[in-house]
Amino acid sequence: MKNKLIFFSLAMSLGLLGQTVKVVSSTENYDSNGIVYNNSLFFSKNNKLAQFNGVSVVNLPNPNDNGQPIDGKLTGSMIIYNNKLCYNYDYTYLFSTAPTQYRTKDYIITYDGSTQTAFWNSDAGSDGGIFIHDNGGEAGPVLYNGKLIFKGSYYGGSNLFTFDGQVVKKIPNQYNISSSSNRIKLGDWALVYNNILYFSYVGDGNWDGIGKFDGTSITKITNNNQEYWGGIFALNNTLYFKMYFMSNPAAYSMGTYDPAVNDVSMISSPNMFLSGGGKPLMYNSKAYMTSGGGKFAIFDGLTTTEIPNLNMNDKGVAGSRVLFGNNIYFPYQDSNMKYFLGQYSGTSISLIPNASTSDQGIGKSLIEFNGELYFTYTTTISPTPKTFLAKYDGQNITVLPNPDSGQGVQDSKFVVYGNDLYFPYKNAAGIINMAKYGTTVLSTKETVKDVGVSIFKDNNGFSVVSKTEKITKIEVLDASGRAILNTKANAQKYSFDIGVHGVFIVNVTLDNGKVSTLKVRN
Repeated sequence: MKNKLIFFSLAMSLGLLGQTVKVVSSTENYDSNGIVYNNSLFFSKNNKLAQFNGVSVVNLPNPNDNGQPIDGKLTGSMIIYNNKLCYNYDYTYLFSTAPTQYRTKDYIITYDGSTQTAFWNSDAGSDGGIFIHDNGGEAGPVLYNGKLIFKGSYYGGSNLFTFDGQVVKKIPNQYNISSSSNRIKLGDWALVYNNILYFSYVGDGNWDGIGKFDGTSITKITNNNQEYWGGIFALNNTLYFKMYFMSNPAAYSMGTYDPAVNDVSMISSPNMFLSGGGKPLMYNSKAYMTSGGGKFAIFDGLTTTEIPNLNMNDKGVAGSRVLFGNNIYFPYQDSNMKYFLGQYSGTSISLIPNASTSDQGIGKSLIEFNGELYFTYTTTISPTPKTFLAKYDGQNITVLPNPDSGQGVQDSKFVVYGNDLYFPYKNAAGIINMAKYGTTVLSTKETVKDVGVSIFKDNNGFSVVSKTEKITKIEVLDASGRAILNTKANAQKYSFDIGVHGVFIVNVTLDNGKVSTLKVRN
C-alpha cells in the first residue's frame, strides 16, 4: 500500500507526463448531457443547446414555433434519431413566468446540423410533458418499429408517447390516466422482444407490473399479486425479469413470460430482494446480474449461480457491470461504506485496492476508453472530499490531478469525442463545466474507417468480415449510444443478430488493436 500512495502522489504532482484534466472554456453551467453528432459534441448549458467542435463553443439560437422563438428550457438528455439530434424543450418548468399561451407547451426538437424544428406535444399538461433520460433512467426512450417511444406526464399520471419524426402522439392508456399512481418506466425497465415493447406499468393496481405495447395499444400482463422489480432481459428465446410474487408462494424471485398463454410465472432463483432494477450484462450467452444482498450472480438460462460477497456485512455490487479485457468489472461497496473496483474473473470476485485505505473510492459510472477503464474517484482531502478522474489499466488504479481546488469530477455521464473523454466538472467557484482528458494523437488502439473490415446482412442477422486480421471484440451501440451487444470473438468472421429495428454503430476490434467503426440499419 505504501508504494501505491507514492505513485498516487507522483501522479497528482506530475500530471502523468502532460495528460491532465482540462476544463473546456465557455461551458459553464454544463447540464451533463453531452452527445456526439455530426462531428461535433452537443450539450446544453443554462438549459440551452450548445455545440463544441473540438476548438470552440457556439451557443445555438432558440428554436421557433410558427416563426416565434421559444424561450423555454432544454431539459434532460439528448438522443440521435433518423440522423438528427433530438431533445425535449418546454415551458412547463417555467410555468409561473412563461406567457400564458405557452405555459403548458411541450416540444420535441430535432436538429439536422443547420435547422432546429419544433414539434408540439399537444397532450402535455401543466404538470409536465415528455422526459428524456439516459444511463438506463426510467425515462430513457426506446426505439420501436422505427419510432421513438417516450415516457411523459399527463395530468398526474404517466403515459407512453410516440414520435415518428413528424408527430408526437399519446398512446391511449388502458386504465385511469388521471391517477398519480399510474406509473410507467422505460430505460432499464423496458425491452423490445419479438416485436413487442415490454415495460414497467402500474395500470389498475398499486404495484409496478409489466405492460406490453404492440404498436397500437397497451396491455397489462401481470396481475395485482405480482410486482415487477426491473432487470428485464431475453436469453435463449425467453423473456426474464425480477419479480415479487406475493402468493403461491410469496418470494422475491426471477420470473418469465410465456406469450402463448399470456402468463407470468416464477422460476427457481436466489432471493432477489433489493437487488436493483438495472439490466444485466449479456456476455457469452449468459446474464451477469445482481441478486439479493448485492451478490454477483450469473444466469445461463437454466441455473442462477451466486458468488458470495467478500465479507458478510458488505453491501456488495453497487452499480452496473462492464466488460473490460477478459474480466467483468463493477463498483463494490464494503461494510464501511467505501467503494472499490470489483472484478469477476470467471470463478470468483476480488477487489482492486484503492489508492489509500481512507479514501471513499470509485464512483458508479465506468467506461472503457483507449484500452483503459475510467471512473471517478473520491479522496478524503481535508476539509472537503474531492473527486477526481481515475483509470485502471488492468494492473493499477491511477488518480489524475484536478485543474483547480474545486469539488472535482462529477459522477455522471462520460462522453468520448475525438480522442478525448468528456465529463462534468465542478470548479472552485462551484460551477459545473465540461472538462476533458486525453490526447489529440491517436493511440495504438486507433479508430479508423477502413482496415479491411466489412459488414453485411445474411440469414444469421449481420456478419462482420475482416480480410486480414482476426476479430477480437464486437460492440454494437443503438441510436442513443447505449451498448446492446459487447462480446469477444476469435475469428475473421463473426455473426450476430440485433433483434430490433433502427440505425446502429458497430465497433469492430481487431487482433492488431485497431478498431473499425461501421454503421448499419436493421
